[in-house]
Amino acid sequence: MWRALLFPLILLPLFTAPRLTAACPCVIQFGVCDEARQSDAVFIGTVESVAPPFLDPFARAKAKASTSVGDIARLQVDPSPEAFEKLKKIYLDMFAGLPDSSRRPLVEAATPGELQTAFEAAESEGRVAHFSVRALYKLEADDDAPKTVKDDDDMPAFLDVWTGGGECGFDFQVGETYLVYALSDEDSGRLETSVCMRTRRLSEETGDLGFLYFLRNAAKESTRLEGFVSSSFADQNLPRYENSVASPSPGAVLELDTGAGQRYTESNAEGRFSFDGLKAGDYRLSLLGPGFPRAPRTVILSRTFHAAEASCPRQIFILPRPSSP
Repeated sequence: MWRALLFPLILLPLFTAPRLTAACPCVIQFGVCDEARQSDAVFIGTVESVAPPFLDPFARAKAKASTSVGDIARLQVDPSPEAFEKLKKIYLDMFAGLPDSSRRPLVEAATPGELQTAFEAAESEGRVAHFSVRALYKLEADDDAPKTVKDDDDMPAFLDVWTGGGECGFDFQVGETYLVYALSDEDSGRLETSVCMRTRRLSEETGDLGFLYFLRNAAKESTRLEGFVSSSFADQNLPRYENSVASPSPGAVLELDTGAGQRYTESNAEGRFSFDGLKAGDYRLSLLGPGFPRAPRTVILSRTFHAAEASCPRQIFILPRPSSP
C-alpha cells in the first residue's frame, strides 16, 4: 500500500476488541483519470466473501468469539504438545477463507516459535475480498503491460483484492457492489487497494463511470480534461496530484473549443469541472461571465493547451470574488 503509511497490528487485542478510530495518513489521492492510469485493475464487482473473519470489522461485529484472550494466552505459554495443537487449530480457524499459500506456514509450523511467526506473517497480509466481476475496465496483461478490456469475453468471473488490516484497509461488506481500483504488488502479484485509492461503493461513485466508459470503449478518445475554478490565487500552485482546491468557486461556466465546435460545463460545489471523450489535439478553454447561455457570452479568461492521447491534462482558473462595496 504505497500511498498509505501502514501501522503494525497488535495480535490479541485485535481479535477481541474494537480498534481505536484513527484517520489513515494518505500520502496521495488521485483524481479518476490519474487513478485509472496508475491502477493495474479497475472493475465493478460484488463482494462474495472477506477473509480472515477476525480482521473483518463487519464479521467481528456479528460474531461471538469461541475462544477468549485468556485461553489463547495460556496456550501460548503451555509447552505441552496438546496445547500446541489446540493453539494451531485456533489460529487456522481464525484464518479461515484465506488461500492455501497463506495458511500453509501455519499448517507446517512445528514449534511454538514457528507457529507465532506464521501467525504474525499471515496477519500482516491483511484481508482478501473475493469479488464476482460485473464490469471490467482495465486489467494487467500476462506480459505485465496494462491493457484496457474491450470485450466481455476477456472478463474473469472472479477477482481477489487484498487490503490492509489496519485503518488504511478498505472495509468491504459482503453483498455490496464496489467500483474497485487496485495495484499489483511487485513481490506477490496480488491486487491490492486501500482507503487512499478511489475504491468505493458503486452507489457512492462520483462521476468516474463517464471517464471509464471512454477508457474501455474508445481509448483514442480517453483523454480527460479536469480542472478547478478557484477564488484564491494560492490555488494556482496546486501540486499535480492534489485532487481539491482550498477556495472553490462553484457555478462558473467553462467553454471548451475543440476545433470542431464548442462544449460547455459548470464548476460544481468543489469548484471542479471536467470534459471527457477528448482526442489528442489543441484546445482552447475559456472561463465565461455569469449567466451564459441566457446572458450574452463574455470571456473572462481564456487559454490554449495541447492534450496528448490518453492523457490527464488539468487547468486551474482563478475567479476572484468581487470586492465588497
